[in-house]
Amino acid sequence: MQPQLIKESAPETVEAIRAIERQADDCYKSLGLLVLPGNLAIWGVLTEGIRLIEEAMATHGDNSSDLDASLINVGRSLTTAIKWVLTHGKPPSNLATLRWTPDFARKVDQTVQTAVQYAAFETAFPMWHKGRYAAQLMPPRVVRFSSLSSIRERQVSAYQKGFRPTSGQFEGKRAQKPEMRAEAKRLFDATLDSAVREGQYRFRYADPWELWEELLPEYQARVSGIARRSDSLSLGSYTLGEFNQFYAAVLAVGAAHEHLCWLWGQRQSEFPIKSAVLVWNRPRWASIFSSLSGIAEGKCHAMLTDLCVVPEHSVDLHVHPFVPLDKGRFQIALAAPFPLHSLPDENILLVCSMLRPEVFDAASLEKEKELIAKLADELSRYSPEGPVSLPKPTPDIDLMIVDESNATIAICELKWMRKPIRSGKIPYSDADVTKGMKQLRQIRDYLQRFPEHLKRIGKIARPINEYRRVQFLLVARDHWPWIQPEDNLAIVEYGGFVKAALKARSLSEALDGLLAYGWLPEEGRDFTVRFERSIVNGVAVESEVFFPARPGQISPAYGL
Repeated sequence: MQPQLIKESAPETVEAIRAIERQADDCYKSLGLLVLPGNLAIWGVLTEGIRLIEEAMATHGDNSSDLDASLINVGRSLTTAIKWVLTHGKPPSNLATLRWTPDFARKVDQTVQTAVQYAAFETAFPMWHKGRYAAQLMPPRVVRFSSLSSIRERQVSAYQKGFRPTSGQFEGKRAQKPEMRAEAKRLFDATLDSAVREGQYRFRYADPWELWEELLPEYQARVSGIARRSDSLSLGSYTLGEFNQFYAAVLAVGAAHEHLCWLWGQRQSEFPIKSAVLVWNRPRWASIFSSLSGIAEGKCHAMLTDLCVVPEHSVDLHVHPFVPLDKGRFQIALAAPFPLHSLPDENILLVCSMLRPEVFDAASLEKEKELIAKLADELSRYSPEGPVSLPKPTPDIDLMIVDESNATIAICELKWMRKPIRSGKIPYSDADVTKGMKQLRQIRDYLQRFPEHLKRIGKIARPINEYRRVQFLLVARDHWPWIQPEDNLAIVEYGGFVKAALKARSLSEALDGLLAYGWLPEEGRDFTVRFERSIVNGVAVESEVFFPARPGQISPAYGL
């Protein structure tokens, strides 16, 4: 039997696959961790997650694509395990003692590994239901899912998972981590010198205010450097600029604790696993973040609440890094590695889309203006114009760039879509991007009928049909599906577009490089794809997983 889409499959095959899905969904029922108090179970899950990340760092280093993949995969799997505890486990108990015993460690490991395996089911089955994956039943009780994607579609998928060319003109290079300042090293040593050992695998240190304040400017610069939206953007009771200041304080505290745990492990020859998760009460979190960031405590409380895991919304500890250990959200835990490797501005906008849709919708209206302004700045050598109004019902031109020296024009439709974090949402995001191609066709058709229009309104020097080359581009950011080019229409990605334009001597040369798609990773050179099997509760799925195309022990690439 060959892989078939759900609409092509016999009813009995569809029901057999659905039965496997239902059995997989019950995988949590055998977990021994769920009989323990909920706060103890969640603490254990977070602690095991940090142990896995420390293991990945020891194997792959603290600045590698393998570590990125581990953080994404573990962050999602821990959230699944936490939701099982919150939904199906025991309530929290004030009498529970956070102790790491061999029996407890086995229960935690069983839970986290089940969640890790279940992640493949969470991705594959929704894509099958949406008609995006084909399925093949294999004995015994195994389903193999295939994407049926073309070579170019696999390249686009790899690009969106973070793969970049490893050689050539568009080679991707990782930023190097900055060296730690001498003063920070001194403060880390001073904090450790006064730390107190509390039994095996646990230590305690006084609040290191000097250390936090020393680290804070670095993380303020980091948050500012990756922010892509305006500081003035309203997120409800606070602005994005205020959130960025708050988040820099979160990172400073988290980074200090993570490194102190590592240093303690080096000194004592045993990682302080019982101290790995920071557990403080809500007032203490808010007070420390307020003092460091300069943001009012009330606003810090609101931001802390927004970043807390909730079963109905949360899918990733990068988005919701704080985990309440009780129903009143008084005791709150933080596993520091996950926020330290996150995109805070995008994540808080995702949170707003869940909690305050009206605020998110208002913020989304500003994205196009911000993207046009960003591109206009980066491509200033080509006299960018936008938006350019056309007579209704023809859509406006979002951005037009012109190179008169070689008679070339690029007319761009911009789409900045939030990257889906659930596989079932991918088709909807794809559809929103694809609308841009329809809009481009309408613009092209109008300009072909009225080639004098842009000259008449003073946007170009001559009728458009007198230019040697006119290219219509759908420029997508963050998420995009592959759309086969047609005539002078094509889809490209924002980063590849900017890189090609900046490297070329002319706009025509930039378009040649851009439309050759050399900025996409190449299968076999930069990534490989192979079927991996995941097993839970007596059933299995095999699905396509992207890996770096290099030898050695590697982790699956993150993303959907």
